[in-house]
Amino acid sequence: MQLRTRLLTPLAALAALLCATSSGAQVATFDTTHSLFHEAPTRSNMTVYTPSTDLEVTPWEFLSLRAGWEADVVSGASVAVKAGPTYQTVHPGADVVTTASVHDLRNSARGGFTLRKDIVSFTGGYNYSTENDYRSNSFNVAARTEPLQHDTQLEAAYAHNFDDVCNRVQTAGNPATLSRALEDSTGCFTSSATRTKDAISVDSLQGSWSQAWTPTFVMQLVYNVSVTDGFQSDPYRSVIISEGVEAQEHVPNDRTRQSVTLKTNFYLRPLRAALRISLRGYDDTWGIVSETGELELEKYFGEAFRLLARGRVYNQTGAVFWSDDYTGGNAPLGPKGQYWSGDRELSPFWSWLGGVRGIYTVTPAHGRLLGIMSRLKVGASFDLQNFYYSQFTLGGTPVTNTFAYFGGLELSAIF
Repeated sequence: MQLRTRLLTPLAALAALLCATSSGAQVATFDTTHSLFHEAPTRSNMTVYTPSTDLEVTPWEFLSLRAGWEADVVSGASVAVKAGPTYQTVHPGADVVTTASVHDLRNSARGGFTLRKDIVSFTGGYNYSTENDYRSNSFNVAARTEPLQHDTQLEAAYAHNFDDVCNRVQTAGNPATLSRALEDSTGCFTSSATRTKDAISVDSLQGSWSQAWTPTFVMQLVYNVSVTDGFQSDPYRSVIISEGVEAQEHVPNDRTRQSVTLKTNFYLRPLRAALRISLRGYDDTWGIVSETGELELEKYFGEAFRLLARGRVYNQTGAVFWSDDYTGGNAPLGPKGQYWSGDRELSPFWSWLGGVRGIYTVTPAHGRLLGIMSRLKVGASFDLQNFYYSQFTLGGTPVTNTFAYFGGLELSAIF
């Protein structure tokens, strides 16, 4: 699994907690989702199947308890050695770009609670996940209040991760230019003399203000900041740097991210549809600046079925130390500094996404479904995403028109 996915985990859990809604006493909700992701850019491919289940019970109106499980089943091939065009020119026919087979299984267990009193609620949770080369522990807390006849909602949340990533034991005293990449995950988190672990900590703070201005117009403003400290390189990836040296990817240990998001929701009564517009700005201490615009239209067909169509455009600059070629004028101690990376997600690129989602809800007019359920909801979704990298190349070939496919199924039952 790529490191950027792991670092987003606490924020994703935090967002799920912030979206939790109150329910009446003695209510149980069971949710299960299944998603499939596939991407096949130049020289690599990745398929990820993600099943998850969650159960929430509310034994009393002031208390809800949650427990859940999620997994990632990963298979594919990733770029193991990245070389720039200069090396390919100096060594014609020497295609050093290699790929490594990837097979991994991440298991994650989570639990949490929500306490309510009048217009105030407090949420807490814990998550533990394991995979072949990564261990993660995280906790999160959030507080919410809804003053002014519930037309206003104020939230504050905090999450902390303390993780470990497997790495190869490097020779003591050697500079980063002589570090060697991890061959595979064999021996990770054991007493193996060839394996060690590096720590990563992530602190995330989020604040939001939601306001219902009219019965048909709602707005939300969200600010998020996170600070990451620890080993953030891909331990399996090597980069060809000055004089043809093959060195393990090396990026800064510290990274601070911040973003501001504005969301609006308009209900179009004549159309029985909701129009949602989202704008997000982001920057970090690695020099990446990005903008995201998203548009959703959700149409209601009667009381049972609704269909959503959405589109998103994303654009970012590259990290200050990014270069597609560290063997020419951008040597490790040259204008790019002492860092090097083969991660295309740190290069300048833009992407677009389009997708649809359908949800059907069954609510019996009398009694319960199968004698136990008061409501049953099923849904399906599909998204197509395209990436265009303006600088990233593999073997001297630009990587353009890279597509990723997302499919999902969900089921939610209220008892």
